[in-house]
Amino acid sequence: MTPEQIQNKPFFYKPFYIPPKADIFAQRAIRFQELAQQDNSSWHDYLSIMASLAQAQQHALDQHPRQPENAPAQAPAVPAHTISSLKTIIGHIAPSLSEATQATLQTLINTPETELIAIAQRVLQGDIPEREQAYQIWLHAALQVAYTAQAQQQSDDTIPPQDDRAHCPNCGSEAIASIILSGGDWDGLRYQHCALCNSQWNALRAKCTFCNDQSAISHQQIDNPEAPPVYQGARAECCGKCHHYRKTFLRSGQQHADPIADDLASLTLDMLLAEQSEYTRGGHNPFWLD
Repeated sequence: MTPEQIQNKPFFYKPFYIPPKADIFAQRAIRFQELAQQDNSSWHDYLSIMASLAQAQQHALDQHPRQPENAPAQAPAVPAHTISSLKTIIGHIAPSLSEATQATLQTLINTPETELIAIAQRVLQGDIPEREQAYQIWLHAALQVAYTAQAQQQSDDTIPPQDDRAHCPNCGSEAIASIILSGGDWDGLRYQHCALCNSQWNALRAKCTFCNDQSAISHQQIDNPEAPPVYQGARAECCGKCHHYRKTFLRSGQQHADPIADDLASLTLDMLLAEQSEYTRGGHNPFWLD
């Protein structure tokens, strides 16, 4: 924002929209590494792979051409440079993976670009045939880079507030989770997070992010002292009216919580809610293993 724009904002103004930071994936890689170190289960290995993937995404984002300011890109469209980002990601991460996964990535690299774009389109639409599911994580990682690069060109001045707080005002994707900020004037503010473009936008804490009801909100969490530290900040915000839940991560409990990384690391919370069969989860994590 220019000095004039800042000066024209109210003194206690808090932005509706926050674009992703330039080092978003590098910071996510650090968080994945931390979470992997804290996890003693078989999930440790996958969190470590995700750390490597986030590092590869940062390399791709750093190489992504800077785009002029433009209107928000609404999914599901495959942005330019998605396939070049895919190749950069694979080039950085492939040597650290198993031979079987390397073979899958080599097949992906050898696929004609027009076909890769068609598969990426199906990834965005959530319509992936079984034969392409092995490619989903890698293509979504590339799409994340492309959409994040576009979102970095937006600001609170180019993205106006909207009544719908469940979907990203930049790209239209559903929020994966909320972050509750901690400290100073920002303490207690809730921002929804986009799993595609990494944008964040403000949402009132007193309302269900699905149906906007305020009368039947509850929070579920894991209080076991032997559980990994991620659960000190992870909550499931449940609505007794529409019977949906979305995860919330409190920075007061985990200072460096990241919605993508902490969501994967707190999978047990989802498993416990699934056993109750009362609530339907909102906010799909594209890096979940089905």
